Amino acid sequence: MTSITTSSGRILLRRGEDRRLRGGHPWIFSNEVEAWEGAIEDGGLADVTDSRGAFLGIAYVNRHSLICARLLTRGRDVIDTAFFVKRLERARRLRETCYPGEGAARLVYGESDQLPGLVVDRYGDFLAVQVLTRGIEARMEHVREALEQVFAPKGAVFVGDSSLRELEGLPLRREIWWGDVPERVAVTVGGFPLEVDLVNGQKTGLFLDQRENRKRAETRSAGRRALDCFCYQGEWAMHMARGGASSVLAIDSSEPALTLARANAERAGLAGQVEFRRGAAFDELRKLDRDGQKFGIVVVDPPALIKSRKHIASGLRAYREMNRSAIGLLEEDGILVSCSCSHHLDDAMFRQVLLEAARLARRPMRVLDWAGEAPDHPQLLAVPETHYLKCAVLQVL
Repeated sequence: MTSITTSSGRILLRRGEDRRLRGGHPWIFSNEVEAWEGAIEDGGLADVTDSRGAFLGIAYVNRHSLICARLLTRGRDVIDTAFFVKRLERARRLRETCYPGEGAARLVYGESDQLPGLVVDRYGDFLAVQVLTRGIEARMEHVREALEQVFAPKGAVFVGDSSLRELEGLPLRREIWWGDVPERVAVTVGGFPLEVDLVNGQKTGLFLDQRENRKRAETRSAGRRALDCFCYQGEWAMHMARGGASSVLAIDSSEPALTLARANAERAGLAGQVEFRRGAAFDELRKLDRDGQKFGIVVVDPPALIKSRKHIASGLRAYREMNRSAIGLLEEDGILVSCSCSHHLDDAMFRQVLLEAARLARRPMRVLDWAGEAPDHPQLLAVPETHYLKCAVLQVL
């Protein structure tokens, strides 16, 4: 079915509710709308105006979602294949400056590339295309044509298994979209040869947002006994082994992830330097502490522990306890690399959590580095939600 390329109605905002849009944020919430005019279908396009009728842009619509509209353009563009080609070409130019010649990179990062609801990662000749909103799903025909024109991939996987799709009233699915996508795709990330499972893996394949932060751990690992919690496919562990760690213990609860991690370490010639252990990271941290184990560098990079605002309190407790345990395992002058990918936990809150964890562990810590996402995940100044990753590098004094 051909998607609608022009507006079929108008969203009239309440008085004063245009400020965020004028400031550069693309989201419109349902309680900010004064009136819906015209035959607007979910997934369709609508002009957006302020309370006086002044034109603000064109948005795609989902009246059944809390974020009921997302601005695609502040002009009067026709939203067709050519529109997506233009946006994708601009996104490509940025990534060519970030990681020229890299086989793995984030090509499209939603709102930061003015394509809300669309995330695209490249792994060699193949794409992982994450579709999060009804407005993008309604335009998949145009998106595919544009992706083929700009990036010329051999195939793509449709990644639609995020819980965010449920908020949009969309089914969860993950499948080969087009082309002959192999069971494993070989890429090089951070100088390591890796294999990526695009069809059955987590997220869009690998966690490319941490590639610069792993280097921060690598440069501080020489001669230290290292611990990598929530190791997934072993990239933190391999970086620390390459950085000269005396030994590396890597822990994850997923056996499929550990199988890939072991293969990655073997492929990189680091299998003898890394011990992979299956276990729940929180439990293993406490066990190591009870056993009196000490490490020169500890990395804790958990999945998001705060999934929504209602989970902030419990999530803060989990982050505090995890970091308290990790700090307790550090030898004198030891390094903690602590991460959070929960966008509900901002930098100030994360810093407070780390401070409380250090107090509970009764160990003073100094900040050596404070970082975020890799540069192919650019932050949009007006959209704080595009900054979600925090990486603190701390040292025990």
